[in-house]
Formats: sequence, C-alpha cells, structure tokens
Amino acid sequence: MLQILTQASLCEADFNQKIDFVIEGFITKRMMTMVYADGGNGKSWLAFALAKYCAPRMKQVFYLDFDNPLSVLKERKVHELLIAPHANLHYVQRSKSPLPPFELLRTLAENATANQFENMIFFVDSLRDFADVNNEAKIGLVMNLLKDIREAGGTILILGHSNKDGRNYQGSNAIRNSLDNMYQLKKRELAEGVGVILEVRKERAAIVDKAFDIDPNTLDLEEVDLIEAQASEQDLEFVNQVKHVLVREGQVGKGDLLNAAGYAKDDKTARARLEKYDGIYWKSSKRHTRIFYQLS
Repeated sequence: MLQILTQASLCEADFNQKIDFVIEGFITKRMMTMVYADGGNGKSWLAFALAKYCAPRMKQVFYLDFDNPLSVLKERKVHELLIAPHANLHYVQRSKSPLPPFELLRTLAENATANQFENMIFFVDSLRDFADVNNEAKIGLVMNLLKDIREAGGTILILGHSNKDGRNYQGSNAIRNSLDNMYQLKKRELAEGVGVILEVRKERAAIVDKAFDIDPNTLDLEEVDLIEAQASEQDLEFVNQVKHVLVREGQVGKGDLLNAAGYAKDDKTARARLEKYDGIYWKSSKRHTRIFYQLS
C-alpha cells in the first residue's frame, strides 16, 4: 500500500535541477510567471513577441488564446508572423478549441507526468477566461492544474488584468500564492512600435525589472536599457546636455556644470536629476566642500 509513496519519494538527483531562463532575468523555465496590466497596454503584443522568440529555442510552444477574437488575430497577422513560420508553435483559439478552457487545462494536467512537458512553454491568454478570478475556489482549481503542468517540466506565462485602480492584479490571493513570479506591465509611449516596462511584483527566482521594444510588423523583441526606458523626455534632454558639457570640459564643479548645461545653480529639479543619474552616466567626487562631476 505504501509503495506508491516510497516510489515517489524525492532523492538526491531530484535536487540537481538548476534554474534556467528563457530570457535571462525574466522568464524562468519550469516556473509560472504572470504579467498583468490594464487592457490596451501591450500584454498580447509582448506575449506574441515572446512566443516568436521561444519557437526556435524550445521544443514546443502552445498559445492558449481565449481572449482575442479571430478578427484581431487576423489584423495582427498572427498566422503570417507566428503560425506559418514555426511548425512547433501551436495557436489554440476559442473558436477552434476542442474543449472549454478549464477542461482543456484539466486534460493537459491529467497527462502531466514525469517530464512530459519539459522544454515546452504554455501561454495562457488570459487568466480570467479560464475561471472567475475573484472566486477563490474556482481560480484555485485552475492554478492547481497549471502547477501540475509546471511540475511536469512546463514553462507557463499567464496574462492577467489589473484591478480597477490599476495598482494591483485582478483576482483573489490564490493567484499570487500559486505563482512563482509576477510582473506588472507598463506601457511606454513610442513614435513607432510598442514599448513596455516590466516591474517585478513577486519572485522566486533571480528575476529583475525589464524593458522591451516590440515591432508589431515583425513581432521582433528587443531588450532596451531599463534606465533609458524609464526616463522621461525631460530626463533624456538633461542627460544629453550634461554629457555634452562633460565631454567638452572633462571635470566640472556642480554649479558650473549646471550653468554650462543651461540651468540655474539652485534649480532643484536639475540638481535632483544630477544626483539621480550619478553613477550611471557620470560620477562625482568631493573636494573639501565642492562636488565635481566627470563622465563614468
């Protein structure tokens, strides 16, 4: 009777598994990660670009889309950019799914044995289409099914929505408690393309904040410098002005630097920006009571 337990007991080899990343510091293999944001901020664009990125790097990619209608997928050229070029990318949409979303997950979970889903990634778009996210019992069942898929080697990326004030994810605590990693997505305004910033809200691995640009015409994903991505236009203008002075002058005192860059010595905003980017774009040193700056 106890044989089923003794055979399932962990051994030393089970602890040799290391943490691997699909994208370093961002998507962790064999873990559940959720990205949440308000609608229209670029969640699906990010997921499409990640699916394209994963296709040549993973054994199988499964995109479970119970959110976007076919008309939107056609407009975004999902067939041309995702499905047609990648034989190992399988896009399941509500209109052709053989099962309702919950039953589909349950069928996958029932087959989640040993390493059945090793080196495979599952996109869940979006969580609220698989269960009532505010019903702890119902969403708890969904999260348990996803855990079973994860424990069979699957990597899972879930798209979620923000609550009414946009500060947190929509749904019960059962969601957060079940996840390994969680990001809040914020949109960056770009002249062309889709820009996103991802801020860590929960982590069980060494994940960090990230920023990406996505080309909607190709679904190419480009990681961009986080500091620059978070900077406002005014910040970037200030940085360029200060760097121009430092390139020309070498080492300059704080007051002279601000004046040369076109700011008053007592401009509180300019002084705050000078300190904000100290150690990033330039470095400071103190001589007696004066502070001098030079390029890093």
